[in-house]
Amino acid sequence: MIEGACAPDVRNFCGNVTRGEGRLVVCMQAYDDQLSKRCQFALYRVSRNLESVLSRVDRIADACWNDIQEKCGDADKIGQCVMEKRASLSQPCQTVINDLQQAYQGLAALRGQTVHSSDGKELGQVVEVNKGPDGKIQSIQLELGRWLGLGSKAVTITADKFEQLADRIRLHLRGDEVQSMPDASQKPAGK
Repeated sequence: MIEGACAPDVRNFCGNVTRGEGRLVVCMQAYDDQLSKRCQFALYRVSRNLESVLSRVDRIADACWNDIQEKCGDADKIGQCVMEKRASLSQPCQTVINDLQQAYQGLAALRGQTVHSSDGKELGQVVEVNKGPDGKIQSIQLELGRWLGLGSKAVTITADKFEQLADRIRLHLRGDEVQSMPDASQKPAGK
């Protein structure tokens, strides 16, 4: 996402910077007024997502610190431990975890996200999220632009064929495979 959107800017302004310890970020900040609009937008989207993640971590840490130390202090995966033991956690901690879980299950944030194929092509946007009775995503529906710009079509992608990144959806399918899928918005003949 940032690599693709900012590659020319990184080469132009920060190509000689040694990577690591935040040096590239500092360099990019030094040239922020000269960065392309595409790169600026990508950096803005990532920073918004990062702020949101940090806010959630802060909320959990504030409400659950004592529980985490007491019940999950020796765990390798603290987040997993907290979820497994949440019934035995303090009420304030349970409340925060439940609120955050509901926010995740809302998944309205997926709608409108751009979708990229495994070969790096931007295909379209998520227009629908389909969840099962357990609240887990079963599939998403994408609106794809047709070749030569002739209208659009919708295709359904099952949960095992994509992953959610910070600012987009990446499919485990090539662009040509997705484009050849049937239009999910048209009813089959004879029905």
